[in-house]
This record gives sequence, C-alpha cells and structure tokens, in this order.
Amino acid sequence: MAGLSGASDPGLGGGGRMRAGLLTAALAGLITLCLASPALADNRPPGPGGGAYVDGSGSPTATAEDGGSGTPDTASTGSGGDPDPCVWEVVIEDDFQMSIYDVDTLDTMHSNTGRWLQYVCPGVGPVAVDGAFVIPEGGLVDPAALAIEALSSIGIQGPAIRTSPDAGDLVVNVPTWLWVDQGWWQTYEATATAGRVTVTVTARPTSTSWSVGDGAALRCGTGRPWQPGLPESATDCSHSYRTASGGLELSAAVSLEVAWTSNIGAGGSLPAISRTSSIEVVVGEIQAIGED
Repeated sequence: MAGLSGASDPGLGGGGRMRAGLLTAALAGLITLCLASPALADNRPPGPGGGAYVDGSGSPTATAEDGGSGTPDTASTGSGGDPDPCVWEVVIEDDFQMSIYDVDTLDTMHSNTGRWLQYVCPGVGPVAVDGAFVIPEGGLVDPAALAIEALSSIGIQGPAIRTSPDAGDLVVNVPTWLWVDQGWWQTYEATATAGRVTVTVTARPTSTSWSVGDGAALRCGTGRPWQPGLPESATDCSHSYRTASGGLELSAAVSLEVAWTSNIGAGGSLPAISRTSSIEVVVGEIQAIGED
C-alpha cells in the first residue's frame, strides 16, 4: 500500500512515532482522494489492466499496473458490452516532488514515468486496483533490481599477475615477489536506469588470495612491485619455493567489495565478487661451484 506525503525525503529515523506519522499521512491522502468523489458503491464497474503510459495529449492511457493483475476491485463485470465509463486520472504529477512511501518499509517508491494514477468511475469515485487506490504509471521501479542489473554488466577481467623474478625464472629459496598490476587494481563502476531512476554500482578490490602451486597459499592486498634496491622486507606478499619444478600453476583470486547508490537516495551493498587469473611458473635451482 502506498502512503502519500508532501516531503521530498522520507527520513528513516524516529521509530514508532515516525512510522505512525507516515501511516497517518497515508490515510489522510486516501481520505482526500475519497472525499473528492461520492462514496464507493458495492457494485464497482470493472476496469482494464496492463501498462499505463502517457499518451500524445499528455493524459494517462486507459490502463495501469501496480505489480499485480491491474484489475480494479469490483463485484460487477459489466453488461451489454458498453464502453467502460471509468477513466484513469493523474493524482501525482512528479514523485520526485511529492514522495510516496511504502508503509511497511518506509522506502520511497517511484513509478516508471514519475506519475501516479487513480481509477475513477462516474457516481462511484476512486476504485481500488489490486487493493490500492494510487497506482504507479508504467509500474514500479525497483532500485535494488537495477543494482543487480548494473553489476552484471560491470565487465571486470581477471587480475594481471606479476612476479619477480619473472614467472619462467623463479629460483629455489629465493623469495618470489607477487603482486597484481597496479593498472588493474582500481575501482570499477557501472550504471543501470529505469524511467528516471539511475543506479550506480562500484566494485573495489580489497584482497588477493594466492595459490602458488606447491600446496602453499597466502593472502595479501595488491602486493608491491619489485624495484632494484628494495629490501626483501619491503613487500608483505612473497613466497619462497623449496624444490625445483618444470611447471606449476600460480593463481590469484581478488575479492572486490560491491556497493550501490542511486539518484533517489536508496543504496546499500551487494555480496562481494571475485576475479581469478592463473599463469604457469618454472622454478629452477642455482648450482654452486666450490673449489678444492
């Protein structure tokens, strides 16, 4: 059920008093709508369902939807094939200016077009459609669903793995520095839009889990690129192989935190995602030559 308020921002604090106030505002809005027309009759004319959009003259179409069947609550089915005398009227022109709240979650709600309608019958007044007297034109926009849609299009490739010494020239008992290319380690972003609602998703790398191929594993951040003159202690992401090998698989799985924001104030977090890459490394030995 939709609640009506003149505020542009719901405000989610205030506990029971806030909820009671919003519910009161919702009831007041419905009472206002009902007082504008005669009392509801027992036999309400039927109405069409479907998706409502603005026609060429700027008026709502003869159909609306609120996530259900879009059929007005009625005990009558009409007769004789007469044209439906009931019409859709605009109640709210812009839900960015006149906020509409879900009285259960206190979240603001937005229609696909920004307009909200009521179904009015001559001599009856506003008629409930699927239990609601205020209907989102074109259906409701779900910002959380938009966030998931944006995340699915974010397009992050696997991390670019770097080592020192180079992957083909690792040496037993010599620490191998591991890191993810700095150009890959960045914040990624994608957006999705429905109607006038836009959601932006960001994914930020946080940690890397390394499987080095000899049974060992370690967890690091991005790691530090090796540079001449740096001491071995300058990195917290290195591994020393103990035996030579002709080919091992070195893999890096990067975890990314995901958050989303929107132009309607809604936002939050999504489950973390990960991206993985693997390369082959070769570990050799340096033979020492002694003198007698």
